[in-house]
Amino acid sequence: MHTHAVRSLAAFRIATSSRVLRFMPAGVLALSSLLCAHAAEVQSWPTRPIRWILPYPAGGSSDVITRNLAQHLTTHLGQQVIVDNRPGANGLIGTDLAAKAQPDGYTLVVGVLGPLTVLPHMVKMPYDPVKDLAPVTMMASVPNLVVVRKDSPLMSFKDVIDTARKHPGELTFGSVGVGSSGQLSAGLLNGMAGIQLTNIGYSGGAPAQMDLLGGRLALMFDNAPGALPRVRAGQLRALAITSARRSAVMPELPTIAELGFPGYEAAAWFGALVPARTPQSIIERLNREIVALLKDPAINAQLTNQMYDVLPSTPAEFSQFIASESRKWAKVIKDNNIKASD
Repeated sequence: MHTHAVRSLAAFRIATSSRVLRFMPAGVLALSSLLCAHAAEVQSWPTRPIRWILPYPAGGSSDVITRNLAQHLTTHLGQQVIVDNRPGANGLIGTDLAAKAQPDGYTLVVGVLGPLTVLPHMVKMPYDPVKDLAPVTMMASVPNLVVVRKDSPLMSFKDVIDTARKHPGELTFGSVGVGSSGQLSAGLLNGMAGIQLTNIGYSGGAPAQMDLLGGRLALMFDNAPGALPRVRAGQLRALAITSARRSAVMPELPTIAELGFPGYEAAAWFGALVPARTPQSIIERLNREIVALLKDPAINAQLTNQMYDVLPSTPAEFSQFIASESRKWAKVIKDNNIKASD
């Protein structure tokens, strides 16, 4: 092509572009600029601190794993990841806060059993767990330990069952409220054993433990990582574990299933989610970073030794798991007539 032809073609393109921009509506131009700015912001993410909402108080098993991961994420992402404890209503308050946050990648939430898969079958929800939140990755699962204070007259799990049968409703247990794994563990046992343990709700596992130690509760179905330190210190005695199999960390502790209730199994779990409509590229980055941390040998061993079953996943796998858990607990709630007040 001749030089003057090339110059003419270039001039034509510039003129055409100029005319298009001149006659393009101002709103379209503004939208185009906004989209370009948004794309640039997503590409450079993160540029400021990230809030990781934890819908339970400090000190529980969900708090332990979240703070561990947040510390390492801060290094990997180059921005501080701040754990924001927002307890209340067994996780509903904090989870609702995350569900309604801006979907810009600067808000995460720890998703747990109750607010995502149990409470929707028991109470009126302020958010839709499926439509308002996007899964990032599963993090871990933990069984519950049936624990009593060290000087409790309940010396064995059989004592719990026998006492509950002789004195219906007199044995109290502490849980993190409606839809918590502790409440479900006891509710499932109530149905299978034909007993009535009375639930006392708390905002978190740590406050319930204090009342157990103070003699204001008879027992707890407490998340293993939260109970283990006090069991090892001799302040609490573990009578049984709610998992289907014995734990490698406490192989001497029998399962409830093998103590006369075959098929019994209950566990708590934790995962990371973000508000729905968070850019997919940010979800994928968060998934890569958190999964890499969970697979890190040192972090994995540390969590495993505290009785966490580390279970990193893809967003799709976590979504499928949430759906299956919702179906499972809906049936358990119905079959065992578990109420919000149980």
